[in-house]
Amino acid sequence: MANRENGRGRLLCLLDILQKETDAEHGLSIQDLIGRLEKAGFPVNRKTLYDDLRALEDSSIPVEKSSTRTPRYYIEDRDFELEELMILIDAVESAGFMTEKKKAGVIKKLKSLTSSGYAAELNEQIHYIGRHHSTNNDFIYTVGTIRRALASKHPVTFQYIEYKYGEGEVLKHDGMKYILHPFAMVWNNGFYYCIGVRPEQSPEGEKDKIRHFRIDRMKKVSVDEKIPLVKPPKGFSVAKHMEESFSMFGAETATVLIRFRKDLLTQFYDRFEQDVAVHPDPKDPDYLQANVSVNVSPTFFAWISQYEGGFTVAGPKRIRDMYHDHLRKALES
Repeated sequence: MANRENGRGRLLCLLDILQKETDAEHGLSIQDLIGRLEKAGFPVNRKTLYDDLRALEDSSIPVEKSSTRTPRYYIEDRDFELEELMILIDAVESAGFMTEKKKAGVIKKLKSLTSSGYAAELNEQIHYIGRHHSTNNDFIYTVGTIRRALASKHPVTFQYIEYKYGEGEVLKHDGMKYILHPFAMVWNNGFYYCIGVRPEQSPEGEKDKIRHFRIDRMKKVSVDEKIPLVKPPKGFSVAKHMEESFSMFGAETATVLIRFRKDLLTQFYDRFEQDVAVHPDPKDPDYLQANVSVNVSPTFFAWISQYEGGFTVAGPKRIRDMYHDHLRKALES
């Protein structure tokens, strides 16, 4: 029994070594494998090792052997190709709803799906510049709660984070409990959003108004099983809502100086990266300023104008003139 258990443990250890350390460019010789198995506590001779390699092949494990003078053994066939892992890692890095710590953990798991040699290549080949990230590491559990709410057809309750100049992160409306009937969760510009309506907390005429909340800013999220989930308004389309609310495609990119009221700092960070430098307006203590890179488009101007003067384009003059022209056309329509 002891020899049998030792053989099983050795076989699993051999498979682990091949999966973690080898690929078509990084094979291991018989002597390399004997050394690694001995280091792991499984002394083995060459004949037994050959038998183990055949046992893996008989179990449909795709162990391959190089045609070099000193044959090297490796596993190349994996669930994910290297290029696919690069795409997945890039998606994780661009996910603004994750904290840096969470991103590092997920990326480490993704890299474990390939060999250590290829993982080292990924470290050298992928570079990330200017990516934003969340400060809330509870987003995964929030997403899970919202999914349960959708499946059980109930709304969710939560508190929502906003930002105040000089105070940082605070709970909006003194920690008021929001009630949201979710329709969908969408990923846009690196962040997860939950889309739905708030009929219990909306005035007459706005009970069907579509609202969206950044999931990483939702706190203490739970399913309210006492209330049935309302249906989306007739004709509602997630794609159309996202296009109208977020899209800024097909426009030139420019650095714009934006001026806005202090109480709109949360709305500013809803649109732009949280590490963008914000400064007091030297002419008015109730206003802030920030230089941001934007796609200059009617959608951007519409986003600015929705705050009725709370936001404005302060410069450069060319972009400011374009914004004023946009407003004139809206008035004349």
